[in-house]
Amino acid sequence: MEKIPRFDSRNALSWVRSQSSSPAVLRRLRLELLTVRGWCTLGAGVLLVFLAHLLGRHELMALGISLIVLAVVSWFFTLSLRGRTRVQRRLLSTNPSVGEVCKVQLHCSEQAMIQEQLPESFGPGPVLDSPGDLEYELIFGTRGIHQLGPAQQVVSDSLGLVKGLVNTGETLDVPVRSELIDLHRFASLGEQLLTGDARHSRSTTADYYDVAIRDYQQGDSIRQVHWKASARQGKLMVRQENNVATAQALLILDTTFEHWCHSGVDLRLSIPGRNEDFPSSRRFETALCLASSIGSRYASSGYQLSFRDLSGTPLIEQHQQATSDVIAQSNFDLFHAATADLSLNNDGIDATSSELFSDQLHKELLAFRDEPVIMILGELTVGQARRLATLARTVRHAEIFLLVAHPERYDAVHQELAGTGWKVHLLSGSLGAEQMWGA
Repeated sequence: MEKIPRFDSRNALSWVRSQSSSPAVLRRLRLELLTVRGWCTLGAGVLLVFLAHLLGRHELMALGISLIVLAVVSWFFTLSLRGRTRVQRRLLSTNPSVGEVCKVQLHCSEQAMIQEQLPESFGPGPVLDSPGDLEYELIFGTRGIHQLGPAQQVVSDSLGLVKGLVNTGETLDVPVRSELIDLHRFASLGEQLLTGDARHSRSTTADYYDVAIRDYQQGDSIRQVHWKASARQGKLMVRQENNVATAQALLILDTTFEHWCHSGVDLRLSIPGRNEDFPSSRRFETALCLASSIGSRYASSGYQLSFRDLSGTPLIEQHQQATSDVIAQSNFDLFHAATADLSLNNDGIDATSSELFSDQLHKELLAFRDEPVIMILGELTVGQARRLATLARTVRHAEIFLLVAHPERYDAVHQELAGTGWKVHLLSGSLGAEQMWGA
């Protein structure tokens, strides 16, 4: 069995594309399809026509025109094959993330030589000698909406005058979500339980009631008898429905452009979108990876997460509150899918203001008295930290991740939050996610 070819954009060299070696004018007019023999034939025809004009020789004129027509007809015939070959592309891996293996299948039922066209960072794609199928694997180094195709068909004529690649088939947009990593350094994440009498039900059959069984007691209604359980136990057992509270958690992600791209040390990135690329930075990509990894940890523990930015705007459309683990995981999956084209906004909070959160988000925070609150921030001034610390009287379980370029410059901010009882992580955002949280 042949090994499936794998392409990793994190290791590919962008200059390996030999197709770009021809001048841009020739590529625009598709004249790069002419081979050396084709150009010689065309040039010889033009030369003969010129000599025939000078010498008045009709036979030279006819021969020159014949060579020119031969080259032009071969070029037109080859170019007419563009887009006629049916190439189908299918994504075998659902919901790929950064760093994960994504399998793709290329199919063509006609006789042709097809070369797949991958995003620029991957270099040249695999070649399919159709008819048949070809499977290959991709490892994306960045999130976004990556475009595969159109595929390119290797075309040539029998005289060797024309040879090259023409586009054929449709393109395929592949949404790639942010990277997920195992947070070894923060083993307590997602392991917290609600305090007080509220407990989370892991029942997938009830949303707001935890169904249990107990021994029959005098006065219980006959309608409460659980007959199957009674048969198994050999005595009367009754149903008992306990009203339970939903396990909630709030994740606040800073999406303000100035907070992540304000410094010259920030490595700017361009994330591919559906219509155009949008800006980002390495710090924000690390923060997004952290948000996704924390969200996955909490969702696997049954928490229903709410995702907000600093203005209080929901980052996803959430399901109605319920205690089912399926709903909790679905909420996270919606957020993780949205990270493929989540962009920074320029309508953020004023950097000179002492208020970090909007009034809407501030009011929502007051409802999370005993539930976990996670804040992932790209910038925090001393005044904002002092104002944020006043929430500690209401919000008891909060964890702050401050990803900055120079953590040593934020000692005063850390001092303002030291008395809150919250967990505060002052991290260097210039490090990659793997170096910061990986094993």
